[in-house]
Amino acid sequence: MVKHWQWLFIGLIGNCTSVASETLSTQTAASIELKYPVTASWQIDAVKGSPHSQGEFTDIGNKRALICHLPQLTACLKRLPIPLQKQQVFSSQAIRAAMGYKSAMVLSAIDEHIAGIIVVNPTKDIAEQSGSIGLTTYQLPLPQQAQLTLWHEIGHLHNIRLQNKILPNSLTEYQHEWLADLYLLWRIAQHYSQLDLAWQQFHRRNLALINDSGNLSHWSAPQLQIVLTHYTIEQLQHFIRYDDFIAEVYPLMPIWSSRDMGEFSSLVQRTFGAGVVQPLPGYMFWRQPKLVEVLSPTLEQLMGKDSAQRWLQNQFSTIQ
Repeated sequence: MVKHWQWLFIGLIGNCTSVASETLSTQTAASIELKYPVTASWQIDAVKGSPHSQGEFTDIGNKRALICHLPQLTACLKRLPIPLQKQQVFSSQAIRAAMGYKSAMVLSAIDEHIAGIIVVNPTKDIAEQSGSIGLTTYQLPLPQQAQLTLWHEIGHLHNIRLQNKILPNSLTEYQHEWLADLYLLWRIAQHYSQLDLAWQQFHRRNLALINDSGNLSHWSAPQLQIVLTHYTIEQLQHFIRYDDFIAEVYPLMPIWSSRDMGEFSSLVQRTFGAGVVQPLPGYMFWRQPKLVEVLSPTLEQLMGKDSAQRWLQNQFSTIQ
């Protein structure tokens, strides 16, 4: 018997033309061609379902989640247990209304067998993300982004599963987002022989923030950077179970208050906002070191190291 349900909306909303939303192609974990070789220790927990079925199941601990593509949503929802099908929140009409312009959404259910539903819109698949810094527009290629998005979505349900166990009982929206990207990083380490795709997600989150401070709620780059700089690929592959990985790395993560996040938002707006006509190097100087630390690898990726350093020195008083 279902006791209650919980909405959790996931993905960047592409309201501005230069920031792409979270996307997922119609391919699943079982069918996407790998760019890098699979490590010997990894056994793919492929999405379960027949090629002719509408919707696939994937394991979430001792439960399963149903993955539905928006064009086949009505048929997909028929794979849910009858008690869930009868709930208005799991109706096709309600889900389509809630989906709006989002590219992906999770409905988490407390049920004996079903952890939740992942709904994705395959029409929003993209190959690159764009963002402007000053008068220059930069493009970030996004190979395998469909696979990364699927893992991010699955990560939300795994982290909900671990609340009040390894993770706190109460998590903010921001914590839900960076925890989902930590799951994504763990999956990359288990699935591939290098961390290029984890750095891709890091750069993507930074570029989204640079382009629109409203994307601060998805800015997982600070947390990704901690793991990427503290662990080698071999060390990450040692964590066969996600539960063991998150139990070790969660205490390393910063806990920022709403005031902290507001100050980061203000600094980002003042630095990258469309209406900015001249830099104020001393603005929010106490937040500058952390912002510079996290953004520097992405700026160097986009601009080149020397150009990025000159730009940072012009923008921030804390840069020598």
